[in-house]
Amino acid sequence: METAVVILNYNGISWLEKFIPTFVQNSKKDAKIYVIDNGSNDNSVNFLKSSFTELNIIELPENLGFAGGYNEGLKKIDSKYFIIVNSDIEVTPNWISPLVKILENNS
Repeated sequence: METAVVILNYNGISWLEKFIPTFVQNSKKDAKIYVIDNGSNDNSVNFLKSSFTELNIIELPENLGFAGGYNEGLKKIDSKYFIIVNSDIEVTPNWISPLVKILENNS
C-alpha cells in the first residue's frame, strides 16, 4: 500500500481506546496503520496488540519526544505517502483519499 497513517503514542492508552477504532474502521482499506510507541509504560502496546491485530506497531525502547519519536519510527516504514496524526483525533469515512489526491496532483 502506498499510504501509511502514522500515530505516535506515549502513555496514551485512554486516547487509543477512544480513537483507534475510528482509524481502523475508516482507514484500513486505504492505508496501512502504524502506531509508533514512544517507550510507553501504561500497557498501551499490550492493549493494541490484543485488540487491533490489523495495526502495525513500532516499539521504541525509550521516549524520544515528539519529533524524535516520529523521525525514528518513520525510518521503519516503507511507504510513498505518510499521513501523520495525533492519537486524540477522530477520523471519518473516506478521509484519506482527498489527501492522497492532493499529493498526487501536486507531485
